[in-house]
Amino acid sequence: MNIIRRNELSGELEKEQGDTRSLRSVVVAVVRKAFLLLITPKVRQKACIVFFLWLATSIIYYGVSLNSYNLSTNLYMYTFLSGLLEIPAYLLLWLASTTLGRKRTLMCLYLTCSVSISVLTALIMLLEEVPSWAKMVLSLSGKMAITAAYGLVWYYSTELFSTKYRSRVMGEANMFARLGSSCSPYINDIFGEVMVWGPSAVFSLATLAAAFIVTLLPETKNKIMAQGIDDQPEHVMEHVPSRPEHDPPRTQYDPLRTQYDPSTTQT
Repeated sequence: MNIIRRNELSGELEKEQGDTRSLRSVVVAVVRKAFLLLITPKVRQKACIVFFLWLATSIIYYGVSLNSYNLSTNLYMYTFLSGLLEIPAYLLLWLASTTLGRKRTLMCLYLTCSVSISVLTALIMLLEEVPSWAKMVLSLSGKMAITAAYGLVWYYSTELFSTKYRSRVMGEANMFARLGSSCSPYINDIFGEVMVWGPSAVFSLATLAAAFIVTLLPETKNKIMAQGIDDQPEHVMEHVPSRPEHDPPRTQYDPLRTQYDPSTTQT
């Protein structure tokens, strides 16, 4: 009986140890998947930069949009113009990103936003009374630039990573963006009560930091996006080959045909 009882206890103990090991392995697998981008050396740096850009851009975009109270401007006019200026912002973004490239365009947009809000911050600090139109022009200039930057950072992020990591990067980057949009009202309310120019100073410093960090990213204009068969995202971006002036005749392939038909040749 003692031998049988001992065997039963040892079997139960092995089962509990096996369950513990399986639970531990599941937890380890979940943690590894959650932090896959940070523990993969090939994409770690680019992922951290992209996450910061999404966080900073979201903080600035929503912060500037909600900062009319601290600027003591007309709330309704400020909101109307803020939405209206997004139309030319996206049009200029399309033109600039196709001519200057993604990297330089994004850096210029961040610098434009930083300069506009920095000038606004300096005027509020140095002058007792800043004209309402000046505050609105400078603030909305920064809003227009950060709107274009928000649109650019979306598709620039997709071009930086291979298909293996792209969807994961976009999901986690959106998480950082939602974190930034949640922080914006608190920055406006808390800093705005202490110092009127406080929120604007935070936004200008954040855009300046983002402009310098963008310089660490590669250019993706006229480059082939990485596909899922590749495991080295930093080496897959190759220049798109230029198309020859006179293409050779192409034939239409029909899988039901077994012989070449000259009548299908296209000129």
